[in-house]
Amino acid sequence: MAKIAASRIRDRMVVTSQGHELGLLFDVVADEKTGKLVALVVEPTTEEMREMLLTDREGLVLIPFTALRAIRDFIVVDARRVPRKIKKVGMFAKGREPAV
Repeated sequence: MAKIAASRIRDRMVVTSQGHELGLLFDVVADEKTGKLVALVVEPTTEEMREMLLTDREGLVLIPFTALRAIRDFIVVDARRVPRKIKKVGMFAKGREPAV
């Protein structure tokens, strides 16, 4: 994987591999001892996402770094690894197509 500065990807849209917009990248979390990245901190851009996704007290979502699939114009993550409040509901339900 190519190297990229965290400051260059801050505020990029985070989407699932199915194209659902989750929010904007707010920060990244690294393990102090190993230096490895452990999570993406995402700020949901809609109230619907804030209600659907598991958030901390500030309303931010921690997505495990292992969910990362690609960094291009968007940051692409595996939807199955995104922490949700309710399992398999809404746009993340198996076989559900996004509304157009």
